[in-house]
Amino acid sequence: MMESKIPEGPLSEKWSTYKSKAKLVNPANRKKLNIIVVGTGLAGASCAASLAEQGYNIKSFCFQDSPRRAHSVAAQGGVNAAKNYKNDGDSTFRMFYDTIKGGDFRSREANVYRLAECSAALIDHAVAQGVPFAREYAGYLNNRSFGGVQVSRTFYARGQTGQQLLLGAYQALERQAALGKVSLYTRHEMLELVVIDGKAKGI
Repeated sequence: MMESKIPEGPLSEKWSTYKSKAKLVNPANRKKLNIIVVGTGLAGASCAASLAEQGYNIKSFCFQDSPRRAHSVAAQGGVNAAKNYKNDGDSTFRMFYDTIKGGDFRSREANVYRLAECSAALIDHAVAQGVPFAREYAGYLNNRSFGGVQVSRTFYARGQTGQQLLLGAYQALERQAALGKVSLYTRHEMLELVVIDGKAKGI
């Protein structure tokens, strides 16, 4: 069985408890650390940009000739988040359950619960990166019911959600690259992880 490294404790508290007890890196020491991020899709680009904003030195690797060509551009339909904008009874647990059920009960429950917990902040993060989500006439973010769920929790940008999310993450990444906090290595393929004394030391 694969070692998933999921923390101990009740389902709803596993990751929040782990996060509250995790060791922190002093802001003054972050500039001394180099972090490698492989991939510049939605996760990789956002991760690299966010870590660079916090003060770390980032080396970002991607297979394509530009971070903009990551396959995340193909994601369509929208992004689910338990923000309960329509006041139709949505919650972290409802999103957790819908996601587990939608995955035919094959997902790691603790990780899906953490996904539901972080989902509301993810939308705010994307908006801060400039993603033009659909909006109602009053200016509020619009959302819809999508994928068989019984509540409205899908935030979208017309039929181009993946492309707009990727452009937002790409802009944030390029801003940090221009500031010298991210070094971009395009047209590179990761072959294997360099492990020394049981710890990842490079690629």
